[in-house]
Amino acid sequence: MGKEIRPEISTQYGFYNDLLKNRKSIFSALISVSEVGNNANILEDRIAITHSVLLNEIDLIVDVKMRNHNFFQFKLKCEDLSKVPFFRFDSDGDTHRNYDEDIPLSKQQVTTPHFHFYNEKGINIAYKTKQLLDDAERVALEDINLCIKHFCHEANLRFNDDDFPEVEILHGDLKLKTTKEDPNSNVTFL
Repeated sequence: MGKEIRPEISTQYGFYNDLLKNRKSIFSALISVSEVGNNANILEDRIAITHSVLLNEIDLIVDVKMRNHNFFQFKLKCEDLSKVPFFRFDSDGDTHRNYDEDIPLSKQQVTTPHFHFYNEKGINIAYKTKQLLDDAERVALEDINLCIKHFCHEANLRFNDDDFPEVEILHGDLKLKTTKEDPNSNVTFL
């Protein structure tokens, strides 16, 4: 992934900051991730949220990898701003490089999990919060329901006054842990 500049964000940076920083509300206590998204390997749910000041339509998108429920993304998207999400959390995936000359090269590498926002130049920047830098808290945030709360704090998004939504994956299905680990990895075949 190279340096990607979003001029639609840099030219509307005040609007972008208002979208990101001001309070947003979700009116659903449960996010039910069960529909196949644009990618056949991803389950997705999309919920409309409201902004405390702006009237623009904003979506909260929750993506979960079908075969590894520990791989999820939370995204905020506003079509009036850009075709791409304006704020995102990645629980897993590739390490990213922040292609901004204002960041020292030694600090440009960001491992997952991490958040993404756009700076005033319209450059997508990955970063870790204090909680994601702490080993114990990072492990706890592998739980999607603890992590959605962390995302909501970071994005200033709430359900009711100070509550947070919960995420349910494949409502009605058996709750079996899914990972990409090989179940036969320690089995000797004779």
